[in-house]
Amino acid sequence: MTPKERVYTAMRHRMPDRVPLFYRDVPAVEKRLLKDLKLDTRDELLEFLEIDFRWIRPEYIGPLLEDNKTGLRKNIFSVEYKYVPAGHGGHWEPVAFPLQNISDPGALDDYPWPTPDWFDFSTIEGDLKNYRDYAIMTAPYIDSSPGVLTVIQDLIGMERAMMDMLMNPDFYHALTGHIMEFYLSYIEKLYEVAGNRIDFFRIGEDYGSQQGLLFGIEQWKEFIQPSLVKMSEIPKKHQSIIYLHTCGGVADLIPLLIESGVDVLDPVQITARGMDPHELKTRYGSKLCFSGGIDEQQVLPNGTPEEVRDEVIRILNIMGKDGGYFVGPTHNFQADIPTENIVAMYQAAREWKYRD
Repeated sequence: MTPKERVYTAMRHRMPDRVPLFYRDVPAVEKRLLKDLKLDTRDELLEFLEIDFRWIRPEYIGPLLEDNKTGLRKNIFSVEYKYVPAGHGGHWEPVAFPLQNISDPGALDDYPWPTPDWFDFSTIEGDLKNYRDYAIMTAPYIDSSPGVLTVIQDLIGMERAMMDMLMNPDFYHALTGHIMEFYLSYIEKLYEVAGNRIDFFRIGEDYGSQQGLLFGIEQWKEFIQPSLVKMSEIPKKHQSIIYLHTCGGVADLIPLLIESGVDVLDPVQITARGMDPHELKTRYGSKLCFSGGIDEQQVLPNGTPEEVRDEVIRILNIMGKDGGYFVGPTHNFQADIPTENIVAMYQAAREWKYRD
């Protein structure tokens, strides 16, 4: 099978020649893997690991987002970040929430919202052709993998975002409207170029924590579900599969995700509340596909290669049966995960065969 054929066979809940392989990392891991494996490019790395997916994104041509003097960077929604070293790596976190002191919906009209004119959509044409035998997905960036809740949390802070659902719903809806105006225009322009050649449209959110949902079901239905459904309309018209990323314990939300048109749930954080892989596969395996599931909190960073292989086989024996599953980590590969464990993970997955 080609990678694309393999992925679509699994999406139809059938067993392909081998389980499809999914990949995600942080830049430091990519750099280390290229050095350790004596490779030159990311595409060479994906080929070495036999990853079945490739990612596309239009070129950004808008206002400068990085300040070389201060080391700070902005995203397209004008949220400024600084790099914070931590452990074996680090992360980017907001310097401030630019709308945290705004509560009047009318004041949002003057904010510098992004525009699709900041992107050259013609640049995806080459990747669409070069990757035609792979499962093509929109890349995990704030533009090409939209996430309304994620953007709102960066603009006003997580605590304020949760409170405004209850205390200032008019402002929350207005904020959502401005964000959606950009995203819907962006998605339309993306598909004007791509047509039916994008296999997976990725939406990037975080609805859960380790202990469960960040908010009540009714809040999700009123404030989040409408934008999720709306963002999926154009991709679905072009036969794209809706691939939703959300960390945490989101099991209680899964029936509503299916109702909203989600086809694939990622990353299946199996250590979070309610995310038992056997329970998920039993209850939803015929209606939903899963991606991820290989534990990054303990097994991948702390296990031996043999323990990693054992865990991959354990998860595959549960989730791989009858297709509907892509092997991947439960988060981006972090810098504390040894190279040999990443290699062992994919080797075990490539060799796995289901046995009753």
